[in-house]
Amino acid sequence: MGAVVTELGEIDSPALIVDLGVMEANLASIAWLVASRGIDLWPNIKGHKIPALAWRQVRAGAAGITCQKLAEAEVMVNAGFTDILVAVQVVGAAKVERLRRLAHRAHVMTVVDSLAGATAISEAFDRHGGTIDALLEVDVGYRRCGVGAGDVVELARKISPLPGLRIVGVMAYEGHIYDLSRRDEVLAAARTSYETLLGAASRLRAAGIDVRRVSVGASAGVEVAVETPGITDIRAGSYLMNDRAQMAMGAAVEERCAATVLATVVSVPNRDRAVIDAGAKALTPTTIEGVDGYGLVAGGDGLVVGRLSDEHGMIDIERATRPFRVGDRVRIIPNSHTVVFNQFAEVYGVRDGRIEAVLPVAARGMMQ
Repeated sequence: MGAVVTELGEIDSPALIVDLGVMEANLASIAWLVASRGIDLWPNIKGHKIPALAWRQVRAGAAGITCQKLAEAEVMVNAGFTDILVAVQVVGAAKVERLRRLAHRAHVMTVVDSLAGATAISEAFDRHGGTIDALLEVDVGYRRCGVGAGDVVELARKISPLPGLRIVGVMAYEGHIYDLSRRDEVLAAARTSYETLLGAASRLRAAGIDVRRVSVGASAGVEVAVETPGITDIRAGSYLMNDRAQMAMGAAVEERCAATVLATVVSVPNRDRAVIDAGAKALTPTTIEGVDGYGLVAGGDGLVVGRLSDEHGMIDIERATRPFRVGDRVRIIPNSHTVVFNQFAEVYGVRDGRIEAVLPVAARGMMQ
């Protein structure tokens, strides 16, 4: 075994670092905001995939947690969580059987947006004398999954009589707001999305279909969601760490980005670039509309990682106000922390330059 690492300066690079003080401030802020409006927080843990951090979210008041993959939910149930929303369509006999078995160990909800998907789940649960609660997913503009708001009543009428599956509400993911950059545009698009979802809920209630839960998902829309009467659940997840995507939408500032990738400058071949040992495998090739590069150098005069290869990142340093030297250490705010967490086996929790915790990313690679 290697020597015990206790100081930030002793961590080998590249490494994923979480500033615990910043993370705790983010957690407390959103937990208070949502609770003060009487809304349930079901944070999506796909961004960090770490049971210890999910427990912090629950202890701060979350009603349960949201998982984006069935395999993530299995990891979290194994870690003791008892209230989980699997916010993805569970399709295929093998996955449906895993869902059924998981529902014997915890209170698990799922989502449906088709008669075929709902029927398969219904038959599996009814065959074994069980029932699972489900949210009907509505497309509010992202054009990913979800039934159209105008078709929601027709589909719900077909699904509602099915045994073994109980529709308890509607959900949506307003992911299209991530394609916007101006804060007013982000908030306006979020507001329109929530109005669409609430309209679908109203039509269902008018048709005699019980809708107890109205669930929305994006961190960048939380300030609108909490002011929108009728929303009962918020599944935000990115707020805990934040990243350049949240910054680009005006939902976070650099000082509220808790997760950074620690990297070492391994080459400074000329005055226009410094090369670090964190490339696409440590950061992410994800790009952001209207934002240059693949990561922001924290506290670095707005410098960005302009190019990536597998194991190297190239920082554009022509505008740097300080010299870059071989051996320098930098911390990079990634474009998307949700991808980065899936690329590291463990995370260093740091406070005031000292390592307070080393956290395994237990649900890393759990994509099935």
